Amino acid sequence: MKKKEIVILLFCLFLVMIGYGLTLPILPFLVEQSARSNELFTLSPAMHVGLMTGIFPLMQFFAAPLWGRWSDRIGRPPVLATGMGGYALSLILFGWTDGLMLLYVLRIAGGLFSAAVLPTVNSWVTDLSPVKNRGKVLAWTGGGASLGVIFGPVLSSFFMDVNWFEGWSWKLLAANAYTVPFLIAGGFSVLALMGVLFWLSDVPSQSKSSSFQQGNLSFLSIIKGEMLPILIYALIAQGALSMFESTYALHAQQILGYSVLEMGFIFMACALGMSISQIGLTGFLIDHWGEERLLPVGYLLVGLSLFLLMFANAFVLIITVVSILALGMALVTPSLASLTSKIEESRVGERMGLLASISSLGLAAGSFIGAGLYSLDIHLPYFSFSIVVLVVPVYIIKRYLNSEISQ
Repeated sequence: MKKKEIVILLFCLFLVMIGYGLTLPILPFLVEQSARSNELFTLSPAMHVGLMTGIFPLMQFFAAPLWGRWSDRIGRPPVLATGMGGYALSLILFGWTDGLMLLYVLRIAGGLFSAAVLPTVNSWVTDLSPVKNRGKVLAWTGGGASLGVIFGPVLSSFFMDVNWFEGWSWKLLAANAYTVPFLIAGGFSVLALMGVLFWLSDVPSQSKSSSFQQGNLSFLSIIKGEMLPILIYALIAQGALSMFESTYALHAQQILGYSVLEMGFIFMACALGMSISQIGLTGFLIDHWGEERLLPVGYLLVGLSLFLLMFANAFVLIITVVSILALGMALVTPSLASLTSKIEESRVGERMGLLASISSLGLAAGSFIGAGLYSLDIHLPYFSFSIVVLVVPVYIIKRYLNSEISQ
């Protein structure tokens, strides 16, 4: 296992995810403020928040399989560098406008470019690690991403009131209260891009020849067999997580009067729980218990925590429930990635891209559905998604018992 290269990859991913996490507590307030001053499609501010949150992973859904296939064909470094560069530019420009239409355009561009990052990193660490260590390394990848998200919300709370560019404007671009946080978020992605270009451009990845030999096969050929249930599980888990991320800021603001600062700490608790669990626990459990045994436990924790969020009305209790949600996701996400990497050695990039694509579809669907349900009743998204998530462990256990009986 090439530890040096893997550590550099994880650090670059960490930097990109700092930028992503930095925008989480800010985005709903920026979009809501813009929607109140811009009439577009006569939609409510809450619907625009849901759409703006959901359109990002929707673009990842379309782009991730293509990035994955290209990374198999032309190599991991150019694909990863392109994705990081485009994502950095979209973040920087996002903070320089409050025009609702331009925000949508930049959000779409950010989703398209960011779709190259996580599946390419997962594919690259798969190339660099043996099968016996793969679950652990992919758990570290998830932990590194979550660790980056931890620092993002904290940074956003520090830079919210910084007005370095107050009064500056040029054509469609104009500074606002959110310019500095987004500028810093983009800056972290630029640092990650420099790391890839200077340290990883010559690191070998999967052989291109095997990918070209498989190149005429369609994505449908990958979905068949072991991959299909993995994709369904990922769709449900990421949909539930996205619903929480896109609605809870407004939920807590409406019920408890929470601001960006409190929401920053709540999202930080979620990311911290996921990071610690994946780095220190999930890899160990995958090695000793196996992915199939961890998945029902993870989905049970996610479903119960979503249900409990309807009743949590104290800050400490909310942090506790969100930490349980994070632990559940920390068991689910690396297990699904590990199972995906072990199906076969060829076309790893395409399969990782497809997993990222379906995960992004879940993120988009969760945001859209969550916003719609929220407009009907603020508790309805949490009740509905908790029921759907809790069906998964029942199905997995039933499927496992049936397979044991058939043997």
